[in-house]
Amino acid sequence: MRLAFLAKYREAGLLLMRVSLGLLFILFTAPVLIAGPKAWAHFGAGAGHFGLNAHFQIWGFLGALLGCLGGVLMIFGLFFRIGVLFVLVLALGHAIGVYDETGFRAALPSVEMCFVLAGLLFVGPGTYSVDKT
Repeated sequence: MRLAFLAKYREAGLLLMRVSLGLLFILFTAPVLIAGPKAWAHFGAGAGHFGLNAHFQIWGFLGALLGCLGGVLMIFGLFFRIGVLFVLVLALGHAIGVYDETGFRAALPSVEMCFVLAGLLFVGPGTYSVDKT
């Protein structure tokens, strides 16, 4: 096979995936975390899809904090699976919220992200991570 030479870059590819997805979640949630209570309430309004119809500021703050913390943990590979679980919960909540409001086709990118994150749970951080010596 002509692309067999790429096998030696497996760990670099995993690092690229880890860093890019971690940055994506940080860029998505850090502005919410920094913006304050009004943005937290807007971000946490998605909790209403799960029957949590009060304290949107708290849910929004926790969601943004988990997204940022999960992204940082994914980038460094430290407590990697816990970080992936943090952002997987956020992605699942987003997918369910989009599905409830606009239907399945609009929720497909979020569902795909959930599958990618679930796959990363099984694969692990690879050899290029902070906790590997």
